[in-house]
Amino acid sequence: MDVELRECESRDYEHLAKIINAIYTEYRTTADEMRYEDDSLDRTKYTMKRHVAVEPESNKVVAYGYYGHDPSMFHPKKFRMSINVHPAWQRKGIGTRLYDRILEDLQELQATKLWSGAREDMASGTAFLQRKGFHEKMTAWESRLDLPSFSFDKFTEYPERTASHGITITTLREASEQDPDCYRKLYELYSSVMEDVPTPDTQTQLSFEDFLKYEAKHPNSLPDGYFLAKDGERYVGLSALGQSQEEPEDAYQWMTGVHREYRRKGIAMTLKLKVIQFVKQQGYRVIKTWNDSLNRGMLAVNEKLGYTRHVGWITFEKKIR
Repeated sequence: MDVELRECESRDYEHLAKIINAIYTEYRTTADEMRYEDDSLDRTKYTMKRHVAVEPESNKVVAYGYYGHDPSMFHPKKFRMSINVHPAWQRKGIGTRLYDRILEDLQELQATKLWSGAREDMASGTAFLQRKGFHEKMTAWESRLDLPSFSFDKFTEYPERTASHGITITTLREASEQDPDCYRKLYELYSSVMEDVPTPDTQTQLSFEDFLKYEAKHPNSLPDGYFLAKDGERYVGLSALGQSQEEPEDAYQWMTGVHREYRRKGIAMTLKLKVIQFVKQQGYRVIKTWNDSLNRGMLAVNEKLGYTRHVGWITFEKKIR
């Protein structure tokens, strides 16, 4: 099928969101959400580009390819890549054309390594990457908690245990209104706990500005459902919650982490229980979260809470030179 390739333009975002929503019907997004992610990237430091495939007669965008630096694993010659083709246009060679275009760009950038991802149950996506010379690097398990059936009765010991250590729980909204140093202290905690999160390559610490854009002040963050554990004025644990504009009944559990000095005091479980309580009160149907298969501690916490494991999301890696 003949299509024309060009760089993505602002008018294309509505089409990009429709493509994603047609492929991943359970993880819907909007043009505004995609545009925010692109506009938030510091182009003075990071490289990012999208190419689109356009059907000439209708001038309709039917696929797109993306590549860019990952701020959390920044290396000038290492990139993430994603290729998404609308289901009605798959198996026509469009993905390969986009991939070849991306490789041309990356050759000019002297790239050495490339990461991409695919759901393990989407055989065409995993096969495509394997044919292009990618190999599996790591897997993140998706887990979901069915909220209507959840009961707090089995978990009363955890908040009591946490309180016995002098730990108090507050929300990001409350902390930001009461503590002028809130975001700086939260940034320090986030940077610390991120050191223990498995990643495909060497981590790099987000700048404070990037932390605000991608995490604490992200438009999809829920500050009333973002809980912090405090020892006096020190922030020692966090559990962040977000939402999708296209999925009003689904909540997304983002990062949960506790400072190393404060682990084994029930803090992570207490924070997650606070998140669940908030989500139930707000009328959400389900919580979705992802944990790397090597993150045994958090997987165990989620299993104890009743999260059920769903599909795995595989990170693939390819050395270019």
